[in-house]
Amino acid sequence: MEKIHNFMAESLLSISPTASILEASHVMHENEIHSLLVEEAGEYIGIITNHDIGGKVISKNLDPQKMQVAEIMSFPLVKLESKESMEKAAQVMRDHAIHHLAVTEHGQMLGTLSIFDYYKYLVQKHPR
Repeated sequence: MEKIHNFMAESLLSISPTASILEASHVMHENEIHSLLVEEAGEYIGIITNHDIGGKVISKNLDPQKMQVAEIMSFPLVKLESKESMEKAAQVMRDHAIHHLAVTEHGQMLGTLSIFDYYKYLVQKHPR
């Protein structure tokens, strides 16, 4: 059984909940990533994704310069330990209707696992 730590992204890029949506979008674009952890006072409290920006801001013609990350971020952060199986990760994402999980090891944040990472796992598991 494949473990999350074999497929997760080890990036811990984060942004403040008071940062603008536009700033979050720029950070994601510059780093070629689809999500950012939201960090406040040294603690990860949520996550913002490009899907959040598109669905909660852009599609509603809201101004991303005037809105803060805290207004659209997902919280609380859904976490799984890195030793958990990819099947467990898929189940948790499905149960919570999310595309990104925070990955921890002994409670310490390691990175994230996205639905895209899960897709890579499936392709590896079932090659043509």
